[in-house]
Amino acid sequence: MGDEIVTISEMAKLHHLTRQTLIYYDHIGLLKPVSINEHGYRFYSVFQIPVLREICLLKKFGVKLEDIKKSFENRSPDSVIHLLELQQDSVDKQIEELNRTRMHLEQRIRFYESLHEEHPINTPHIREIGPRKVLFVPFPSEPCKDVLHLTLMKAWNLLFDWGTMPSSGFGTLIRCNQFQSENLYKGAGIFVVLPAAEYDIPGVEEIPGGTFACMYKYSFPYFKEDFYTLKKWTESGNYEITGDALDLCLLDTTFYNSEHEVDYCCLQIPVKKTT
Repeated sequence: MGDEIVTISEMAKLHHLTRQTLIYYDHIGLLKPVSINEHGYRFYSVFQIPVLREICLLKKFGVKLEDIKKSFENRSPDSVIHLLELQQDSVDKQIEELNRTRMHLEQRIRFYESLHEEHPINTPHIREIGPRKVLFVPFPSEPCKDVLHLTLMKAWNLLFDWGTMPSSGFGTLIRCNQFQSENLYKGAGIFVVLPAAEYDIPGVEEIPGGTFACMYKYSFPYFKEDFYTLKKWTESGNYEITGDALDLCLLDTTFYNSEHEVDYCCLQIPVKKTT
């Protein structure tokens, strides 16, 4: 390094950058060398070291190169304060988004951890379940595998559009006013359990907490036979059905080999004991 001239290699090494980075900064007009020799080799002034040092610092703060370039065109303490405040606001939004993502991760972990408890298959039982908020999207036709997946993706995309994620399970919601009908799945659709927060998403419904007749099973969450089996059990046990049924998918086929070609589900029907 000479008294006033710094080679591109020296400048890059001093700031832990690559030569290609400095060449790029030259191309975009962010930091141009004081001279370029006949071989295209770039040279810088020692007086440019503080400039590049500040560029590197702003880059570490996450400021975009185009904004850094603009800040040097009319640089003053006030303009730098404004630039940093804008970046601080951006970081705050990123932190808020990361906190939301962490919340969804925690919920997804808890969802899978809840599956550690073993339950007898196809064995009806009674349990208490707390209130839940769900996004409901109706089936366009009688549910089958294709209709289920297409409707589920419609629900997921709606959640993504509203800045949230499906982290707590999904299934089929069956309307209680169809329980005695031959067309059981009229008005039925996909439900996706939402995190515990307020949402203005169209189609959000609240599932009241209470007593549920439940049955764990290996099948898809739209098999009529499963519903009728559990419904018959509730009636024979002197229980009265009090609301819509939920066929919650706990583990889909991505978790299985050829042993299971269906989902692991929990059918839930709200009930109360009759006297």
